[in-house]
Amino acid sequence: MTLSPFMYQQYELLKHPCYNNCSHAKYSRIHLPVAKRCNIQCNYCSRKFSKKGNVPGTCERIISPREVESYLERIIEKIPEETTTLGISGPGEPLFNKETFETLKIVREKYPNLYRCVATNGLLLEDVIDKLLECDVTHVTVTLNTIYPKTASKIYSWVNYGKIYYGLEAGEVIVEKQINGIIEASKAGLLIKINTVYIPGINDREVVDVAKVVSNYAYIMNIMPLIPNGKFSNLRMPTVEEIENARNAASRYIRQFYHCKLCRADAYGVPGKLF
Repeated sequence: MTLSPFMYQQYELLKHPCYNNCSHAKYSRIHLPVAKRCNIQCNYCSRKFSKKGNVPGTCERIISPREVESYLERIIEKIPEETTTLGISGPGEPLFNKETFETLKIVREKYPNLYRCVATNGLLLEDVIDKLLECDVTHVTVTLNTIYPKTASKIYSWVNYGKIYYGLEAGEVIVEKQINGIIEASKAGLLIKINTVYIPGINDREVVDVAKVVSNYAYIMNIMPLIPNGKFSNLRMPTVEEIENARNAASRYIRQFYHCKLCRADAYGVPGKLF
């Protein structure tokens, strides 16, 4: 049977555990920690090498593209559930590392039936859409924390796009590039999830504005609680009630993902289960 574009989109979403609330406890994903370098500095980010801790940006070690095939073989053997997704989420910015694209080409050849997914800060997304399509990437998660440059200048210490930007100029660059990237990726047919880190006192009153802006381009939104870290170590985590209220308000504009486990850059298995 030939699938219509709409049917194909629904089929693609069906078994991705981070795009479908019904699949998160059933299907497995594997994150490949091949992206070392980052092109921005988030004030809540502190990338660490560790065997413990379920925190984004954490991994035990960086693997090289030449290790990917054997790495995947070992991990897939450990997972009893069906693996549907191979993702690259760090520990740095995937689109800022050539190893990401080398890895995507390898997994496209060796595991053609698995979804290829990339998580990005969005700064380079508009510039590399063609490269993602060449690698048959189907899903892209973009972390968009605000649509306002002034707020962005509080969230990011610096932004590297051709040169290093600071302050309000950094905020202007990243917000423009993120939104343009989301729009162009949507036009290209990529399935987009938006991650928004809820940061009390910084962007907590702007989460719904993010939902409004992305509603015509993204499939689903994931509002994540701040984990106090880095320069934001002195901030508090949002309460469960605050996250719930934000999701309820944002759900008027875009469907919400409710089961994010704040996965490591080398996470594998069904989300929330560590092996």
